[in-house]
Amino acid sequence: MNDLKPLENDGSSRLVIRLMEQRDLEDLRVMHNADDVLMRLTDPTHVSEEQQEAWFKSASTSRSSRRYVARLRGTDEFIGMFRVDSIDYINGNAFVGCDIAPDYQRQGYAREFYNYILSYLFGACRLHRVELVTLEDNDRALNLYTSLGFVKEGVRREAIFRDGVYKNLVAMGLLASEWKK
Repeated sequence: MNDLKPLENDGSSRLVIRLMEQRDLEDLRVMHNADDVLMRLTDPTHVSEEQQEAWFKSASTSRSSRRYVARLRGTDEFIGMFRVDSIDYINGNAFVGCDIAPDYQRQGYAREFYNYILSYLFGACRLHRVELVTLEDNDRALNLYTSLGFVKEGVRREAIFRDGVYKNLVAMGLLASEWKK
């Protein structure tokens, strides 16, 4: 394996899922800078339009990462972004993460996005393992990841500084053999 395969179809019944494009940048920037999203990121800094442009140029040419966006089928409303990072083509590993725009949180879109992308990564791309980290107090995310089959692999103690205190990150992983098909 030396590259990720193209997406096999355009998403799910509610979502159109595709690679990130230039036209997604402003929606991505607005979502990233929203307090509900920013406080859960490992790098909680606001992003300017100029920074977003530079990031897009780098991200869109990287062999070791991919960015996918989800838009609502029929209306093209921006729902969120899925990250696949640190892709190790030799060992079949990658880091994953998903951000959902605040207006669309708690509506099942993250689960739908994860189901689609994980099926793609473990199926068409033949990855062996994916992993992620999340804040230890992010109960919604932990519940979602556990329900998808992710297993807690460890804790990165006091790895993130938020709200004036250091917080733990939980590391979780999912093997292709554990993925519920």
